Amino acid sequence: MLLKRLVSLCAAAVIACGCAACVMADDSKKKEKAIKFKYDESMAVSEKDKIGYTLSFDNSEWKNYVKLTEESEKAGLSIVSETDRAYQGASLKVKAKNTAEIKDIQNVAWVFKDENNKTMFPDVEEGAEGLLTMGIELNAKSFGLSTFDGSMLVLTYSFDEKGVDALVGKSFALFSAKEDNTCAGGVSVVAKNTTISDNINQYRQALVTVPKKANSTKIVIEIPVQKAYTGEIMTIDNIDITLPDDKGYIKNLDGYNENATPKETVEELQVQEQKKQAEDTQMTTEKEDSSKSNTVVVVVIVIVVILLLAGGAVLFVKLKAKFY
Repeated sequence: MLLKRLVSLCAAAVIACGCAACVMADDSKKKEKAIKFKYDESMAVSEKDKIGYTLSFDNSEWKNYVKLTEESEKAGLSIVSETDRAYQGASLKVKAKNTAEIKDIQNVAWVFKDENNKTMFPDVEEGAEGLLTMGIELNAKSFGLSTFDGSMLVLTYSFDEKGVDALVGKSFALFSAKEDNTCAGGVSVVAKNTTISDNINQYRQALVTVPKKANSTKIVIEIPVQKAYTGEIMTIDNIDITLPDDKGYIKNLDGYNENATPKETVEELQVQEQKKQAEDTQMTTEKEDSSKSNTVVVVVIVIVVILLLAGGAVLFVKLKAKFY
């Protein structure tokens, strides 16, 4: 009788643990297959050998790497390299020709905020389908990458004084994305600021750090035009792409005018602080993933221990019956 109870108890425990392991396995199967990070070493350069930025817009080759999203035509967005009021040498000017208010909700709607710092679209969930994506997209394969995972993009920008008011939340956003432009994490929103860090009359830097397991094949600079407006929206210059794990940078691809002097010094300290915050977020995500893996290991160990105890119990009962 005792033997039967022990066996039944062990069997129940094994089944319970097995079910837990199966659930975890099923959850992992639901996750999309990870894209392994690969890069073309001929496109990379070390910090020591680095000249200029990945894209400086001083030559026409930038057109091979910078594209407008398909839905940008909704607001008549256009991009052109100009020397007029540029940051350094030539800069990328983003312009709009929007004849009527756009009522479609923009892609990263859940993070755009109003003047009172309240979310403008609180009912829109992250990753919701059917959202409009207008702006600029950078495709990983154009830079010799399988994915942007773990990389960081930094750019210099300045809003146009009138154009910025045509944007949702008077902001633009950077985020890592999948092929269909759905967000893959690493969202960074930059809003109009005319106080200490004035980004209308002065140039500032913005960045986005891509999570390591995002499967991000694109980086999107979302320029969410909403109001009817025709004219310049913003200026972008000196886009730099840093590769993960000390692999260096993507080298300059469109010519860099070393003789052109930047109009002003951008606050590097602010960028470093944002980078630190992004890295802290990445470390938290990796710890959570590690914790899940450890849980599965613990479950397997528990099953093995139970089986050993059950076997020992059976052996003990048999020996007791034989000798006593």
